[in-house]
Amino acid sequence: MSARPLIVAAGTGPQHVVLGDHMTIKIHGRDTGGTLAQIEATCGPQVGPPLHIHHGEEEMFFVIEGEFEFVCGDLRTTGGPGTVVRLPRDIPHRFKNVGDTVGRLLITLTPAGAEEMFEAIGALTPEQQSDIPRVIALAAQYGIEILGGP
Repeated sequence: MSARPLIVAAGTGPQHVVLGDHMTIKIHGRDTGGTLAQIEATCGPQVGPPLHIHHGEEEMFFVIEGEFEFVCGDLRTTGGPGTVVRLPRDIPHRFKNVGDTVGRLLITLTPAGAEEMFEAIGALTPEQQSDIPRVIALAAQYGIEILGGP
């Protein structure tokens, strides 16, 4: 890990649209020796990823704006600004903006890695992202299993 501090100004960082969510990579794994990554996600109303499993990392969410539903295994909860949710690896989970306005999350990945999948999917055109088998295969290359469904 680099011993240098890292400052990422508001509104900066590489941006990618991933299955309808706008992801801004604030801290990439290459900046931390792979220990963690942070992503700011902006999600439209009623938008969120399908049910999926991270086999390599845990995710922690901090709700900045909006109202989000989180599902992890048998747990289902909803939270607004200030809510923190930790989702362990190897358990099916998802999140969704259940509000009527745009919502924002700060997502921390430990260890880093999934941000590379966001970059890869974000490099696809919208038409390519609608090719779900292609997205599922791409995610699998990063240890993420997309299960689909609500």
